[in-house]
Amino acid sequence: MTIDGVSQSTGIERLVEVTAAEDGIRVVIRDRKLGTELGNVTVPADELMSVLTDQPKGLQTIAGTAGRTLEVQVRRNEVWLVGSGPDAAVGLDDLMDAVAGALPPA
Repeated sequence: MTIDGVSQSTGIERLVEVTAAEDGIRVVIRDRKLGTELGNVTVPADELMSVLTDQPKGLQTIAGTAGRTLEVQVRRNEVWLVGSGPDAAVGLDDLMDAVAGALPPA
């Protein structure tokens, strides 16, 4: 699933792709205008969903594959994602729907 977002550091429009991966959930941040991939990380699905549902205060770091990390901060109805460099802010409901949609059926 693709979600519209915006960089909190530059104000540039972003696209955030959330898909299932063998090791969890793959999050890709793209430049909306150029379509180029700025960064990606695969993180454990349960850890990402836990941060989104529990909404702990402050920036949370989730260790991903290949030594990459995803930093996540829930701010009311918005989620700020920083994927080993590029950042994007997206709607909380949109991100939760995307993660839930990428999870295998129970």
